[in-house]
Amino acid sequence: MKATEAKLLEFFKKSPQFVVPIYQRTYSWTESECRQLWDDIIRAG
Repeated sequence: MKATEAKLLEFFKKSPQFVVPIYQRTYSWTESECRQLWDDIIRAG
């Protein structure tokens, strides 16, 4: 995996679907974690 700088909206426009490999650990987010992520996305946008 190679990290590169990207603007948030351009990144989402280029990557409409995200796939988590099956070997990745499963995560269980509560409403609180989802709200924090969404607030961070809004703030960055």
